Amino acid sequence: MTRARTLLLCAAAAIAVSPAWPQQAPQPAPGVETLALRASDAGEVTRSLTIAVNKTSMVEFDVDVDDVIIANPGIANVTARDRRRMAVMGIAAGESNIVFLDRSGRRLLVLEVSVTDGIAGLDQLRSLIKRYVPNANVQVESVNGRIILAGTAPDIAGADRITSLAQQYTKDNTGVLNMMTIEGKDQVLLKVRIVEMQRSIIKQLGINLTGNTSFGELTQRTLETALNPITGLNQLTGNVLDPIRANNQTYNVSNSFGVAGSALGGLAANLGYVNVAGQDVQSSVGAGINALERIGVVRTLAEPNLTAISGESARFLAGGEFPVPVAQDRGSIGIQFKPFGVGLGFTPVVLSAGRISLQVSTEVSELTLQGAFQSRSVSGVDPTTGQLVTGQTISVPALKVRRAETTVEMPSGGSLVIAGLIQEQTRQSLDGVPGAKDLPILGALFRSRDFQNDETELVVIVTPYLVDPTDPQNLRDPASGYVTPRDARTIFFGKLNEVYAVPGSSVDKSTAPKGASGFIFD
Repeated sequence: MTRARTLLLCAAAAIAVSPAWPQQAPQPAPGVETLALRASDAGEVTRSLTIAVNKTSMVEFDVDVDDVIIANPGIANVTARDRRRMAVMGIAAGESNIVFLDRSGRRLLVLEVSVTDGIAGLDQLRSLIKRYVPNANVQVESVNGRIILAGTAPDIAGADRITSLAQQYTKDNTGVLNMMTIEGKDQVLLKVRIVEMQRSIIKQLGINLTGNTSFGELTQRTLETALNPITGLNQLTGNVLDPIRANNQTYNVSNSFGVAGSALGGLAANLGYVNVAGQDVQSSVGAGINALERIGVVRTLAEPNLTAISGESARFLAGGEFPVPVAQDRGSIGIQFKPFGVGLGFTPVVLSAGRISLQVSTEVSELTLQGAFQSRSVSGVDPTTGQLVTGQTISVPALKVRRAETTVEMPSGGSLVIAGLIQEQTRQSLDGVPGAKDLPILGALFRSRDFQNDETELVVIVTPYLVDPTDPQNLRDPASGYVTPRDARTIFFGKLNEVYAVPGSSVDKSTAPKGASGFIFD
């Protein structure tokens, strides 16, 4: 630690012999930071000062400084312009402190100095920030070769622009520590409308033929004629020829429906002819006709409204969760639930006033048996009891998913339509008797046709808005104005609720709307 009394005395002597010393306080040099200490601050005051190597900062006093104590002049040194203006210079990277004393030995200022490795062009960087982002209030400092950006930026775009400028003054564009904050955290309301239409057409047409021919009577008469000379009997009685009488020939044409697996309904007609001789069926012919045409429409609609802060994510799910067995430690099986239904997730980033960068992902899923997992039952012997144990069969359904994900830039109040998610699936099968099903006209009697066509179209409309909080008195919910009826009205009139009304208004039951009524939010 050294003392700078000699330096101050030399400065005082120079002042005494200089006849042209200006009467007004000299102005600091351009680009030199100045730390001013008022007379009212005189006393034991501690200040911090951060400067770069080979940079100078001025310290001004309203009282005379008589002595300066420098802890480490190899880190920071002092040059006196006069008794009230001192220049602190950064010599090498490190930390030191400087104590300024008056004539009576009282400490005027304890200056904690931190000297950092300077990055060339910080003053130029500050001027560029003021030029290209005029509304920013950013402090630029350097520590160990890295640039620190602190303060506030007007928006995300301005913060990115400042960071890009600072990266040009570092090595490999990686030495920037961003500690800036955004002045206003904008909230984004996303209004979503998800509409899905599923159309299905099923057609089934099949003919099954059955036939039965009995040769029992013919065989019986032939044997009786052949055995008459031997037995002398004109007719065999009893149950001797019953096995021969049951010698029948049966024909059956069974055409199934390969797509559906079975007849789904519709028209089922059975036609037949039976030839009976006495009590014996000589022959029979039958035909079964199955015909079905089914047209179905499924409409899925969801209109969620989500609000999220700029840069944060929000999610929505209208559906459910189904259990899926998962393996755990020591061979045990746990349950994990997987979501399905109408889902939405979005992440907004407010770029500027009225400009929003929006990342949207949406999906519509449903359970299906196609591709489902079916496990086999496992049996074994319990080693403790010796009994046979059979495990249950596990069935895990599959998911049919329509999913879309995109990132766009939109104005507040603008809409985006995610359309074109169209899926069409056609399945058709023909089952029949080989050869016979190819005959002209008559071939229709020997085949069945199973046709199924599924069409799905998904449309998603998203509209972001920049929103602010509102008074809770301006909000209404579906239960606003709901009044539970009295027991007499419920018992005698079958009323489950009184008439809806806005709180504070009178209820005129004679003008109450008829039929379904309620609130619609837009």
